[in-house]
Amino acid sequence: MQSSTLVKSYASANLSTMCSRRPRNGNSAGGGCKHRLTLPRVTRDTGFTLLELMIVAAIMVVVMAVVMRGIIEMQHRNAAESSKVDTVQQARDFIDQMVRDIHDVGYPPPKVVKVAGGANCTADADLSCNIITFSPTQIIYEGDLDGSGTVYRIFMQLVTPPGSNNCPCVLRRGALSKAAALAPGALPTYFTEVNGVLNSGDGTGLATYPINLPAPGSYAAYATADVFDAYFQDGTKFQDPGGAYSCDERVTPNSCSGIRSFQINANVTSAFPDPKTNIYQVYAITSKARLNNM
Repeated sequence: MQSSTLVKSYASANLSTMCSRRPRNGNSAGGGCKHRLTLPRVTRDTGFTLLELMIVAAIMVVVMAVVMRGIIEMQHRNAAESSKVDTVQQARDFIDQMVRDIHDVGYPPPKVVKVAGGANCTADADLSCNIITFSPTQIIYEGDLDGSGTVYRIFMQLVTPPGSNNCPCVLRRGALSKAAALAPGALPTYFTEVNGVLNSGDGTGLATYPINLPAPGSYAAYATADVFDAYFQDGTKFQDPGGAYSCDERVTPNSCSGIRSFQINANVTSAFPDPKTNIYQVYAITSKARLNNM
């Protein structure tokens, strides 16, 4: 009969004991126990070397730089697009307001007209006197803006920014009751403005103010267009009796009486250039308005 073997392992001591049973026939051969000591296996500590950590850090820096650059470009693009939309919307609102004003210029309902014209029209607070002053960069006119019977004097003017004699300029609109406007030194409150206006034509094909933009390229071609143009009844360009492309009723009565329509031109640019080309985009907005109460 073959002998069977019992094996006991002691992991804590790494000691294995192997014993053999004696055969039943009494033969002692092959009997007894054998001991074997197993030494613990030496293993290498795991982790990253300094070189590996430096390589990973360098890769992360490159990835983060690319991500941050994309985020910054997106922010610049968003700011530029928002500025474009705001600028064009401001210009459109301003022109629409002017068109509404022009439609009410002149001799509105009889309750605002006490006398029929005359050399003293501009000095009468109750009389709307149509166009008071016209030039390619300024219009002053009178009318009943709200239907209340009060005559207002409206000021449309192109001016340079504070502390500068260059465009981009500011196109602004203000109003005063005529009674207040006749007071010495009275100035209107300008509550509607358009920023970024490049054109400041003087009526002769030249610009009143040069353009100064911190960007490559030339913008001089946008500077010579008149902001305001005036026309006679037949559509020809206005001239006062002396041949000038301007008039002032306060100086020469009836010098502006031939004007029947206006055209407003605005070449506007946003406050931010294109983030890729660094060039300011220019938008041309034009509208016409006819004097209805003439």
